Amino acid sequence: MTENEPLCIEPQMTVLDIVHRYRETEAIFKQWDSVAGECICCQALFDTVQQVVDRYGLDLEQLMAELNAVIRKADL
Repeated sequence: MTENEPLCIEPQMTVLDIVHRYRETEAIFKQWDSVAGECICCQALFDTVQQVVDRYGLDLEQLMAELNAVIRKADL
């Protein structure tokens, strides 16, 4: 990550992009696996967060908050 790169995850980013840039987000996706009913990182790696939310009926606002919180915490 460069200094000028914003520290923020957006719904149009893919799961792969997010986990690749921010390794600590994998734990958040793992926590949501039980709600999704399968491994998100295994079954939806190339989907955007928006597609994942739509596919599994997840709460977009809560998932985004958790993902962004974990990357901000890791940046401290």
